[in-house]
Amino acid sequence: MKKLNNKNLRSQETANRILYQAMRIFLEKGYHGTSIDDITRAAKLTKGALYWHFHSKEDLLKRIIEEYERRFLDGMIQAVNEVKGTILDKIERYFRYNAAFAYYNRELCVSFDTLAAELVGAHHGIEAEFRRIYKKYQNFLSNLMVQGKKERFFKKEIDENLSALVIIAFHVGILFQWSMNKDEIDGKAYVNMFKKIMLQGLMV
Repeated sequence: MKKLNNKNLRSQETANRILYQAMRIFLEKGYHGTSIDDITRAAKLTKGALYWHFHSKEDLLKRIIEEYERRFLDGMIQAVNEVKGTILDKIERYFRYNAAFAYYNRELCVSFDTLAAELVGAHHGIEAEFRRIYKKYQNFLSNLMVQGKKERFFKKEIDENLSALVIIAFHVGILFQWSMNKDEIDGKAYVNMFKKIMLQGLMV
C-alpha cells in the first residue's frame, strides 16, 4: 500500500508540474501559440508522459479552468459566506482571500484571465466555460451588493450587477499590474488602496 501511495504521489507531482509549465508557457506564448512540444520541453518530459496525464492541449486548458473555479472562486465564496458579521466583515474577508490566493497562486490567476482574454470572442468551444465562471463571480458579488444596500452600508442607487462587473474588472487589472510590478509594489498597501477606492464608491 505504501508503494502504491508513493506511486500516486509521484504521478500527482508530475501532473502538477505539467500544469504549472503549461500555465507558464500559455502566459508567454498564448494558447494558440503554444505547442505540446513547448510544454513537454519545459516540463522535461516525453510526449508519452504528458499524454498519460492529459489527453491534449485543450485538456490542459480545461484543467486550468477547473482549478481556477474550484480553488479560487469556490474557495472565495465559501470563505466569505462563512463570515457571520456585517457586509463590511464579508468584504474584508473577500479582500484578504483574494490577496492571499493571488500571492501564492499567481500563475493560475493570471493565466486564467489571460486565456479568457485570448479565447472569449474567438469562437473557441471553451468560451462558454469562461463566461459561466465570470457570471458565477458576478452573481456572487451582486448578492454582496444587495446585502450591503439592505444593511444601509452601500448607496441604494448603485446597480449591483454593474458594480459587480466593475469590481471584477478592477480585480483583473489589479492582478496584472501586481504581476508586472510585484518587485516594486508594497502588496499590503496595494490591496488596501484597491479596497479604499472600491468602498468609497459604494458606501453611503
